[in-house]
Parts: sequence; C-alpha cells; structure tokens
Amino acid sequence: MLLVTDVFLLLTQVLLWILVALAARFILLQALPKAFLGSLVLVLLVVVTALTFFSGTPQAGVLGEIWNLISVIFNPLAVILILLGIVWRDADKKGLTNTSKWFLRVGVIALLLMSMPLVSNFLLQRTESEALQIARAESVALPAGARRVIVLMGQDTTRLQVRPRIEDAPEPPKPRKAGSGILKPAPPLKESTYTMLTQQAQLTEHGDRILYAAKLFEQEGGSAPLIVVTAGQYPGRPRKSGETRESASAARDISRILQTQLGIPGDRILEDSNSSTVQASAANVRKLLDKQEINYGAQLMLVTSALEASRTNLTFQNEFASNGQPIAVLSRPTDFYMLPAKEALSARAKGADVIERRLALRDFLPSVDSLEMSTRLFNETLTSMYYFLRGWVRPIRPQ
Repeated sequence: MLLVTDVFLLLTQVLLWILVALAARFILLQALPKAFLGSLVLVLLVVVTALTFFSGTPQAGVLGEIWNLISVIFNPLAVILILLGIVWRDADKKGLTNTSKWFLRVGVIALLLMSMPLVSNFLLQRTESEALQIARAESVALPAGARRVIVLMGQDTTRLQVRPRIEDAPEPPKPRKAGSGILKPAPPLKESTYTMLTQQAQLTEHGDRILYAAKLFEQEGGSAPLIVVTAGQYPGRPRKSGETRESASAARDISRILQTQLGIPGDRILEDSNSSTVQASAANVRKLLDKQEINYGAQLMLVTSALEASRTNLTFQNEFASNGQPIAVLSRPTDFYMLPAKEALSARAKGADVIERRLALRDFLPSVDSLEMSTRLFNETLTSMYYFLRGWVRPIRPQ
C-alpha cells in the first residue's frame, strides 16, 4: 500500500525531471547557436561511444560518467563562464543586448558571491550542522553475538604513493649526459629516499576519516570490531603486470596505513576495492557482509566527511532496506571545514571552552579557496539531486 510520503516523493521526482527537461530545452534551443548545437550532439555521440568502450555497457556506468561530465559543466565557475561566453558572442555580432547585459550582471555577481568567504563559510556551516544533527555519537548496544562494523568511506582520502618493492631492485642507471633541452630528465632517487617515500602515508585533506575510523576501532574493542574500507581505483593509475584490481586500489593503500601506522590487525579489516561512489559503496558493502556472513546486528557505524554525511547515511539506509535488511546507521561525520555555530555550542561549553571564529575583513574579499568550497557545495547538491532522481535516497527520514 502506498503511503502519503511515497506519493509525495514520486510527485517531487516527476516535477524535478520536468524542471531538468525545461532547463535543458532552454539551453539547447535558446542560448546555444545551431552550429554549436550540431557539433555538441556529434561530440556527445563520440563521448558516449568512447565511454561505452572503456567503461562497458550503459548499465555498467556510462550514465554515471555522463552525469560527472554534466556536474563539471554546471559547477559555479563553468556556469559563469557560459554566461560570459554568451555575452561575448552577442557583443561580437550585434553589440550588448538587454539579455546580454542581464547575463553579464548575473555572471559577475555570482562570481563575487561564490568566491566570498562570508558566503561559502555560512553555507558550509549550515550544511555541516545537518551532519551533526544526524550524528549518532553514543554507542548503541549490539545484540548478542554481533560485531561492531565500522564502514570507512575511503574514496579520495589518499593520494598516489610509492609502495614497498615486491620485485628485485633494478640495476643502477648508467651515467647520462646533462640534457640540453628546456626539460631536463629527473635525477634518479637514492635508495634511502625511495625507502623514505615507501614509509609515508600520503593523505589528502579528507584523510582524517582514516584516523577517526582507527580511533573508533580502539573505542569498540570489546565487540571484536571490523573496519570495512570501501574505495575505488585511483583515476589515471594504470595496472602493472601482475597487479590485480584489488592490489592497485585505494582501499589497499588505506588498509596498509591502518595496519602499519595505526596498529589495526589485518584480520580485522575487510576491503571493498570496486566503489568510487557512495551508491556503489553501499551496494558492495552489503554484498561483502553477506558473503562473509558477518553478524553486524543490523547496525553500521559510518565514517565519512560531514559535507556528504546526509547523502551517505540515506543511501546506506535505502540500499539495505530495499534488499530486506533494514539497518540503523550510526553516522560518525568528520572532516569538518567549519566550527559549529556559537549558539549551538553554548549549551555544552562556556567561557574559554567556546572556540569561535570572529568575522574579519578578509571574509568579504574574494578568494580561490572560497570558490572551491562553493563549488563543492554546489556539486554535492547536484549529486544529492541525482541520487534522489535515481531513487537511491529518500530524503524524508522516519521519525
């Protein structure tokens, strides 16, 4: 039997698809010249063919690849450049029309707002406050015989890094003459330098997810906890002869960091090496737990960035529920950019314990960092909308 919320969600999805179609119609028929439109169709056909060749059939991920392309085109900076490009085109042909002037004003104002720290910081704080609202910081008792499972969303937490050798070292290179060109060849590494690189953990700004997962593992020691590391392949990293998909993945690097630098036993780590998106992680983690016959007590502790915590939480709930395995997601967001608002902290801390950031002149001055943060927020909004349209999330939470 359909619930009122189901009907509401269905109608909302239909209306969103209509809005997407109307926006696409305007861009294709009004803003773009016919010659460019014809070229665009040809390019899209070539791109779809190429993506099908490299990524498999459409069911294997071409839809996601195309959406990634759309997300890039419609990030704030790209939208502003498109508006300015339309103004440029009109100025060359017939001078600045009223429409062109309107586009120019919108583009400049949007660029100013999106690159202003005051705006990006406010939007980030509001988004991250939602992650705090859904966080389940208290431990929930597990049923008898169940193990605590900590899911570490590891995509984009590590960079490409030099690994310890598994083959014999090559012969020392022969001395070469100094290059005479502009780009001289890089000098060979010393053995000690190579060893130093293999001992380092190359983390991104999202790497605190790894540290937090290890801390949670330590806190949950009495429940024989497991860490499930879910991450995909590094973009642009080719597999070498003898490497498997698993050994070349980011998940393997994260597992190695957990073991060698954070002291997590290898038999307490499970790896999912095939997930570069949140939806893929939810589906593959469910399959991995079923395959390993892990009794997780219908609970998962989920470690991810605050910016995407809400979408990740909803995706995991929906994925497990749609397969007849409803779970309680204990959301543990980390990787915060902003402090909570002062009024939110005042109930728990006072005086010197209240850490806050005062408004400064630089908050009104445009910066590249703020434009990047605004872009991330915009992309997260687009991705959440895409997940909703695909039916992967249900934004109405059960009470």
